[in-house]
Amino acid sequence: MSILALSGGGPDGAYGAGLLNGWTARGDRPEFSTVTGVSTGAIIALFAFLGPEYDQKLEEVYTQYRTDQLIETTFSSALTGGSAVTNTDGYRGLVAKYVDEDVMRRLRNTAKAGRTLLVGTTNLDAARPAIWNTTGIAATNHKDAERLVEDVILASSAIPGIFPPVLIPVVGASGAVYDEMHVDGGATQQVMLFSPGYQLGRVDSAVGTPVERTLYVVMNNKLKKPYRPVEPRLIPIASAAASSLLGGSGAGDIYKIFTIAQRDGIDLNVMAVPSDFSVESTEVFDPAYMKGLYQLGYEIGLKGENWSDLPPGFVAD
Repeated sequence: MSILALSGGGPDGAYGAGLLNGWTARGDRPEFSTVTGVSTGAIIALFAFLGPEYDQKLEEVYTQYRTDQLIETTFSSALTGGSAVTNTDGYRGLVAKYVDEDVMRRLRNTAKAGRTLLVGTTNLDAARPAIWNTTGIAATNHKDAERLVEDVILASSAIPGIFPPVLIPVVGASGAVYDEMHVDGGATQQVMLFSPGYQLGRVDSAVGTPVERTLYVVMNNKLKKPYRPVEPRLIPIASAAASSLLGGSGAGDIYKIFTIAQRDGIDLNVMAVPSDFSVESTEVFDPAYMKGLYQLGYEIGLKGENWSDLPPGFVAD
């Protein structure tokens, strides 16, 4: 059984996209029984889960779009009580373009086959992570299922304060309907597997059949940051701090996953953006930067190298 977990990272998701497509070209990319995605990883996860026939669309998403096609700066709205400094109608349109009737049908079929696509968001009202079984949502065949899958993917990458949060209607225990506010899954976890309290060994014992599991974790970020002086101005400082926060949080999540893998006998394989990738981005979604990162991921996926069975900085006896 092969499992794939994809992290957040914004435009650095181009690395994971290239990696998967290079893996396809190599010829030994497995069919994943479970795929999890957070933030930009949620978008990659959809295509990775559906299989290599979606590789072209995956490449298109991470190499063909510019910032002005996806987001619009709206500082005045934020200053007058709005929920974010950007308008993401273009991004929502992009998600809606790819989450179509055919994709929903395929998700329903994979649910019947016992495969699962999980997307992580952050429930801001409850200040906790939320995990959405999108294949299960599709399997309901509810009239609003397609919109909910779109909302979940959009919410998973909605950086708080930068992208507007996504309001998702839910039915409470009393039957009352209300809106939950969901934002970027990376606000609570950069990469996810399942709760540490869920013990696969006990599941195997209960059914009487041991299962061999291989987990691939793709970090769409650098876990080892190169030394780089930061300009003493607001935006560079904020950007560098956010990057450090994402890297540190991601490393912590990998250590948690490593512990789970050790306990449950899962074969762990971890990959991250190489620290020596030095191309600089000139905008939020810079096609030249993303194409360079995509190509790097493709070449590494084609070679099948760079996987590690240890978390960053960990030294085994």
